[in-house]
Amino acid sequence: MKKIALSLILGLTLYASTTTMHSAKILETLNSGGYTYMKVQDGKKSYWIAMTQRKVKAGDTISYSEQGWMKNFHSKTLNRTFDNILFAGDSASTKQKLQIKTSKPDVMNSQYATQNSITIANLFKDRSKYANKEILVRGKVTKVSEAIMGLNWIHIQDASSFKGMDDLVFTSKSAKPKIGEVVTAKGKVILDKDFGYGYFYPVIIQEASFSK
Repeated sequence: MKKIALSLILGLTLYASTTTMHSAKILETLNSGGYTYMKVQDGKKSYWIAMTQRKVKAGDTISYSEQGWMKNFHSKTLNRTFDNILFAGDSASTKQKLQIKTSKPDVMNSQYATQNSITIANLFKDRSKYANKEILVRGKVTKVSEAIMGLNWIHIQDASSFKGMDDLVFTSKSAKPKIGEVVTAKGKVILDKDFGYGYFYPVIIQEASFSK
């Protein structure tokens, strides 16, 4: 598992589904499987969050950013199912917060788009509409990570962007286009995919194939 985690850290990009920041009081903590699970009091709401393992205790205040919510998440190491749990990351630095506030406006169109393809921006914007459906995206390959968990991981960008999200990950068992190539990628849209160790994808494309 450590090798898999390291490969993910080196080879994959973590997508934050939102930039919402929180500060909350810890009510309860559990450590297991490389995570620290914390029940927090956030204003009038209390809920569970999960972060990479750390030294905290009940009564501490913790700051964190949202990465993605999971419903009915089952932790094998705890043998416990959480009705709702937030996978969270460390809070952004002041510089990162400033970048978020001054981020560029959304760009919904792409010079690479074809009549049958969808832009990455529109996919992120309307992700629920495309859940479990096969889609086409045309863009430039920006990164390829091979043989991680038996899959190749291909990052594609098409110059479109929605709320800062402009990079889409495709997984394939065999295909691996070259970095810099402009390709048409086809695959199945999967939402809220969690690979553990804090690596949560609001959108990822699986069973992908590529053509020029």
